[in-house]
Amino acid sequence: MMAGSDRSFLLFGAAMPALPFPPLPRHALLGSVIRSAVLIGVIASSARSPARAAEPPERVVDGLQVLYTFEALVKGVFPDRAGVGEGIDLRIDKPQGVRFHAGRMGLDVPVVIASDGPAKRLTQALRQAQQFSLEVWITPAEGEQTGPARIVSLSLDTSKRSLSLVQEKGRYELRLRTSTTSDNGTPATPTPDGTAVHRPTHLVATRTPDGIVRLSLDGKEVATNTVAGDMNRWPDDCRLVVGNEVSGDRPWRGEIALVALYARALSADEIAQNFAAGPPQIEEAALLPPGQPEQVDVVGALIPFLSDCCFNGSAGEEAAAGRAIMAAHEE
Repeated sequence: MMAGSDRSFLLFGAAMPALPFPPLPRHALLGSVIRSAVLIGVIASSARSPARAAEPPERVVDGLQVLYTFEALVKGVFPDRAGVGEGIDLRIDKPQGVRFHAGRMGLDVPVVIASDGPAKRLTQALRQAQQFSLEVWITPAEGEQTGPARIVSLSLDTSKRSLSLVQEKGRYELRLRTSTTSDNGTPATPTPDGTAVHRPTHLVATRTPDGIVRLSLDGKEVATNTVAGDMNRWPDDCRLVVGNEVSGDRPWRGEIALVALYARALSADEIAQNFAAGPPQIEEAALLPPGQPEQVDVVGALIPFLSDCCFNGSAGEEAAAGRAIMAAHEE
C-alpha cells in the first residue's frame, strides 16, 4: 500500500487509481486469493483433460455359438465367453510356449490349443443351420506360411475336418466339408495372393444355406465361391483347435486376439460392424496391480505461501505471488 491519502495501490506490479473506499484488510484478501488460485487450478486441469474417445459399436451377438479372447489363461484354459449352452473351453498343451501382450496371444513355437473333447454342441448347431460365420482377429508372423498352417479348425486330424481356416503361402483359405467336397474340405476357397501379410487383420468366412461362401478382410469382401451340397457329413467327434491341427504338426505363427463362430452367415453390414468394434483392447496398465495415487492438498499447500505474502510481505511480494499464479495458469 502506498503512503499518504493517495489510496492508489499495486496489483501485479501495476499502479491502480485511488479507490473511493478503504482497501480490504490483508486477512480478507487471503480468502479471495485462495479461492481464485484454486479456481485457476481447476480450470487449467479441465483444459488439459483429453476429450473422451467415441465408444466403438457393439459386436454382433445374434447366432453366436463360441467366443474366445486371448488376453490370459483363466484357470488353465481360454474360456468360451459366448454364454451359450455348455461352454466349450480351450486348453493349451504347453502354456510356456505362448506369450501375452495387450490382449493378444503370441504363437512363436508349435502348441495345441483345443477343446478337451469333441465340440459336439458347436458341430450340431452349425450342421442344423447349414450355415456359419467364422471370425478371427490375427496378426500373421509372416505372409509365407505353409502346411497349410491352421488358424482355426474343427477337425479330427490332418485329413478329416468339418471346416478349417488356414494360411497357405501368401493367402488365406477356407476348407469346408460338404456332400460335394472331400473329407479334407477341398477344393478350398482362397483369398487373392498377397492378402496374408504381417499386420493386424480382421478375417471373416461365411457360408449361407444355399452354399455361397464369402471371405472378408477388414470389413470388405475379397473372395466369393459356391460350395454346393449340405453339411450333414460333419462328424460329431471333431475338436475345435486354434493355431494348429489336433496332431500338432500344422502350426500357425503370429498373434491372435479373438475367435468367434456363429450358426448363421453374417451380413456385410454385420461384418463391417464387428470390424469397426475392433479387437479386444486390453491396456497393459490394466494388467498391473492398482497403484495408490498421491493425494495433493492444493489449498493446504497454498495457505502458508499466500499467508506469508498477505500478512508479512510487501506490495512487491504480492505482485510476485500474483504473477506466479498467472504463470501457472498459462503453462
